[in-house]
Amino acid sequence: MRLFFSLSWTICCVGLGIAAGTINVGGKTCWQHAQQLWHAEKAPLVDEVKTKVSTVMKDVKDERPLDRHSPEERSALEKLIANRQHDAK
Repeated sequence: MRLFFSLSWTICCVGLGIAAGTINVGGKTCWQHAQQLWHAEKAPLVDEVKTKVSTVMKDVKDERPLDRHSPEERSALEKLIANRQHDAK
């Protein structure tokens, strides 16, 4: 029974693939329409990801810390850390 279902799904998928590659709709096959849509939607996303990656890589190469604290904030943090270490003992 399981073999029958596997074979029927395989035949359906192969038939769908052949149909998508051979049937013309508006002068192009369904596969060509799908490729055109994929490239039209993918190009802006790829450019956006490239810019984000380049800014992250520039930050990493500069080796500057991502969080910047003022001297007052740093002294307050040091006091909190010192109090926690003192309380733990």
